[in-house]
Amino acid sequence: MFETAWSVFGIGMVTIFLILGLVVLSGNLLIWAVNRFAATPPETDRPATRPQQTGIDEETIAVLVSAVEWATRGQGRITHIQEE
Repeated sequence: MFETAWSVFGIGMVTIFLILGLVVLSGNLLIWAVNRFAATPPETDRPATRPQQTGIDEETIAVLVSAVEWATRGQGRITHIQEE
């Protein structure tokens, strides 16, 4: 009786492991294919625009602009900074 239980348990664990492995592999393949073949917009050489001057110092604005450009790979722009 216990042999049958362990056999069913073992078969179930192997089956789950294989199915989850296929899910992970297919997900990675889908991510690779989308990143490889998806059309990317052309990069433009737009100059970095400076937001309107508020009461924030120049160094803080430079850090914010740099962080936004890095995080968005040059696609995002700061248009307004509101100091509270």
